[in-house]
Amino acid sequence: MQEQVPVLIVGAGGAGLSLSLLLRQQGIPSLLIERRSDVSWYPRARTLNFRTLEVFRGLGLEAEVRAAGAPISRMFRKQSLAASEQEELLNPVALVEQLEEISPEPFGWYCPQSRLEPLLRAVARQRGADVRYGTEMISFTQDDTGVRAHIKDCATGSTSDVHADYLIAADGAHSRIRETLGLPTQGLGELPESQMFVYFRADWGELIQGYEADAILVANEGGRGMFLITDQDRGMFAITYAPTRGESAQDYTTERCKELILAALGKPEMAVEVVDMADWRPIQRVAERFQEGRVFLVGDAAHTMPPYLGLGVNTAIQSAQNLAWKLAAVLKGQATVQLLATYQAERHPVGKLVAEQSLTGPAAVLFEKEMRGNSQLHLKEPLPILYPMVGYRYRSEAILSEDAAPSSPDAIELLEPLILSGMPGSRVPHLWIEQQGQRFSTLDLLDGRFVLLTGAGGSAWSKAAEKVAAKLGIALSAYRIGPGADLRDLENGWPAKLGVSPEGAVLVRPDGFVAWRTNTLTTPPGSRLMQVLSHILCRSAAPPVTFRNMV
Repeated sequence: MQEQVPVLIVGAGGAGLSLSLLLRQQGIPSLLIERRSDVSWYPRARTLNFRTLEVFRGLGLEAEVRAAGAPISRMFRKQSLAASEQEELLNPVALVEQLEEISPEPFGWYCPQSRLEPLLRAVARQRGADVRYGTEMISFTQDDTGVRAHIKDCATGSTSDVHADYLIAADGAHSRIRETLGLPTQGLGELPESQMFVYFRADWGELIQGYEADAILVANEGGRGMFLITDQDRGMFAITYAPTRGESAQDYTTERCKELILAALGKPEMAVEVVDMADWRPIQRVAERFQEGRVFLVGDAAHTMPPYLGLGVNTAIQSAQNLAWKLAAVLKGQATVQLLATYQAERHPVGKLVAEQSLTGPAAVLFEKEMRGNSQLHLKEPLPILYPMVGYRYRSEAILSEDAAPSSPDAIELLEPLILSGMPGSRVPHLWIEQQGQRFSTLDLLDGRFVLLTGAGGSAWSKAAEKVAAKLGIALSAYRIGPGADLRDLENGWPAKLGVSPEGAVLVRPDGFVAWRTNTLTTPPGSRLMQVLSHILCRSAAPPVTFRNMV
């Protein structure tokens, strides 16, 4: 027997589970397999930044994610290269003023993967997604008709075949799929500082009360390490060691790690049980290509980085959002396969930027001595923390821009200054609006469909949108913002924030990025809107469309 699925996803981490949900939102079934028998209680990635929270907001999961986590508090550190300042904590309040102009979400939310993954799995299954743990992919082949994967039930040993239109490698930093494809990577590879993750049980609730969402750095005569809190009776202690100084994982026996935990807690009498240990070395590398035929890399399989800025799982989930609507559009016949090439064009520069930034600030100080003289080490200057999250713009065939693109196709284009102003390729600006007494953000209009935003004088655009959507077979919602329009502009900021006149229009993609904007009302608007959407869906080379009977 051979199963048939549109998309096969391998790896049920944050990227794989999110992609499954995002495809489901688009009406695309997928099969998600994970060789682990169950979700892990290890915290791993701990903080979701505001862009990732926006992704979950669009999936209708805002309340669930907030309930599973907690507000962040004292976990940010100064990004100064001065060693004397590395231990000073940065108050997140300093970021709030700028962030309030950018997003309705908080800067970050404490929600470790040990809580996030069970939540995403449960919701995915509730919404009809096929998620199978204890299932491993043994091999795969691809051709013009699709991907054929040989999978195994790890409990019974039985095997079966799956035929998918597309295969997603969300199988982590040591991706077997990436290795099978022979995709080269760029970056520093394994970094010199290693860490021993020691997972333990202890009745330490009284010690961590009020700090449950924090990472706690401890330095005393017994050594140096960092506590990550999982629960009132569980946690992780991360011990840093350097093989370049002759240290090894064998130096850290269970008994020694227990002694180090007790010394760090300052409670030698406390009962501590070490339940697991994992030797981990941070890796910095980015695959040269995120697509090989019908196979796409997402998350750590595409871009692996140290966790020092907390960007790993966040970048992974944001990449999943970028890919999901494009796969759906192609599978539904709304777009040509050329649209899928824009995943590489848009997300590869972001992956490189994030990987580079993961080794700036405090991380640069951590590795400076160990990597001095390494010819590969060309650390970048640290950017303000918001840049890797939202301070860039895309350049691809899925964007129709009014200005020329940079000469280098793989270069990241940063917004200078960091102001979201409706520029094509940037994330749509956040603007507070109101309808029938209910206040919400422009981001709340994004639910997996294309969205056309116009001013009060853009009714002709709105009428044209319905007919164009029907002609192209896509989901497109149109809203007018302003006096006497569908939506009331609470800040009177529509023209300034989105950079258009009352007669203009802004087209937003399903992933929340501005695809196109215009300041004028073209006659007839339907013809122009059809041309724009055909370009974005890479249908421009298709036979010409008849515009008869269109507004």
